[in-house]
Amino acid sequence: MLRLSRAVLTCLLLATPLSAQGTDAGGRKSLATWWVQSSAAGTANRGVLSKAGYDAGGWHTVRVPSTVVGALVDKGVYADPYFGMNLRSIPGTTYPIGERFTLLPTPADSPFKPSWWYRTEFEVPPSAAGRSFALHFDGINYRANVWVNGQRIAKSDEVAGAFRRYDFDVTRLIKAGAANAVAVEVFAPEPHDLAIMWVDWSPTPADKNMGLWGKAYLTVSGPLALRFPHVVSTLPLPALKPADLSISAEVWNTTD
Repeated sequence: MLRLSRAVLTCLLLATPLSAQGTDAGGRKSLATWWVQSSAAGTANRGVLSKAGYDAGGWHTVRVPSTVVGALVDKGVYADPYFGMNLRSIPGTTYPIGERFTLLPTPADSPFKPSWWYRTEFEVPPSAAGRSFALHFDGINYRANVWVNGQRIAKSDEVAGAFRRYDFDVTRLIKAGAANAVAVEVFAPEPHDLAIMWVDWSPTPADKNMGLWGKAYLTVSGPLALRFPHVVSTLPLPALKPADLSISAEVWNTTD
C-alpha cells in the first residue's frame, strides 16, 4: 500500500481514461453486451469462439450483469419465474420443494449441468496503442475459464468464488485500432462451494445463479495503474473538526 498526495492521485486518475466515447465517468469501457450459449450446443473450440469475427448465430444476446437463466427469461425461452409456479417449469428445477438446491447436486440431465459460454467483442481506438490494459469482472458465479483474442488468460481453478472480483493484465493481447473478443466459460457451483445461498421463500433458480452477475469492463493506464483508492478520515474526537484525510491506493507496475 502506497500513500499518495491528493495532487499525485488526481493526476494519475486523470491519466487513465480509455476514450471519451463508450466509457463511464471513471474512464472504464463497459462490456455490457454479450452473447450466451451452452457448451452442449456444439459450440466451436475455445480458441476459435474467443476470437473476433466468430459467427455467434443462434446464441442469445444478454446485457451483463446477468445470469444464464436471467438471460433466457429475458429472451422468452422460459416464462417469468416470479409468477405462480413458473420456476418449477424450468428444466433442471426438480429438487424437492423447500430443499436448499445450493446444497444439492445439479441433476445430470439439467441444461445447466454443462458449462455455458459468454462472449463479447469491442474495439479499442488506435490512440490507445502502447498503453496498458486491464480486464475486470466484478462477479462471476462460480468458476470460469477466461479467454481473450484466442488465448486463455485464466483457468477455472484460478477463477473460483462467487464473491470475488478479478483484474487481469491483458496488455499483450489487446489490439488497438481493431476488434477484440473476450469469452468466458462459466460453471455452476457444486454443493460444497461457498456460493450464493437461497432459502425456501426465495428458491434457487435452476442454474444456481451461474453467470456474470457483476459488471465487466476494460481500463487503460500508463506504466503505473491505480487500483482500490481509499480515503480514511481521522477526527480529533470529541471535536468534529478539523478532519485529517489519508488517501491510499495500490499501484501496479504493468511493465516487466
